[in-house]
Amino acid sequence: MIAPWRRAGDSLVRELTFKDFDEALGFVERIARGAVDFERRPDLCIEQFNHVRVTIANLHHAGFTAAEQRLVDKVDAIVDAYAEAA
Repeated sequence: MIAPWRRAGDSLVRELTFKDFDEALGFVERIARGAVDFERRPDLCIEQFNHVRVTIANLHHAGFTAAEQRLVDKVDAIVDAYAEAA
């Protein structure tokens, strides 16, 4: 597993902090648009107005597969692009 992801049961979780709610919401929207082409969808949660938690799990209870890894890689690429644009 590649940091900054952490395992939580059968899921992988990544948490990020943004300057405000608008920035956190913009990031969540980018993740949602970027995940459209994948067989899996991440759970996205904004907490405390600027903290985003991204959770990736296999809803078919088949463990962590290549489909989840592709989604992790896509989320990481969006995080990197978002950081470069900020």
